[in-house]
Amino acid sequence: MDEQLKTIEAALFMSSRSLTAMEIGKLIKVAAPGYVDTKVKELMSEYEKFGSSVKVVCEDGKYYMTLRGEYAQVAKEFAKEAEISRHALKTLAYINKFNGITKRELFRKLGSTIYNDVAELVEKGFVEQKRAGRSKSVRTTQKFKEYFSELAPAPE
Repeated sequence: MDEQLKTIEAALFMSSRSLTAMEIGKLIKVAAPGYVDTKVKELMSEYEKFGSSVKVVCEDGKYYMTLRGEYAQVAKEFAKEAEISRHALKTLAYINKFNGITKRELFRKLGSTIYNDVAELVEKGFVEQKRAGRSKSVRTTQKFKEYFSELAPAPE
């Protein structure tokens, strides 16, 4: 694996959010988004070729790392203590306040980053999605209630 791929891998691994080709390009000192996309696809192939439990995903032109579904289920008990990115935490608070809100409404209120936030929250088990017409409604899960009740101070 060349140095550019290692740098891309490190950035995706450490980032709490999705990265654009332009952001990745700055790290590897390449201004051509097409070249960056090619390098990220090469990294995707490496993970696929070795049958890794981790995969690189491209969504809405942004890249991030996540676990493959079957491994996310196995490892989810260890994710209970996992940090939620700051932006996803803001989205989670909004979802909790308006439980059953559609992704379309979230998009209108909070912007396009909610798609990555919701994906993160679903992956960590704090929210679930259900079809609601042409959109999906999002609501908190039992894990959310248990996790945040553990963090709340006990009533006196």
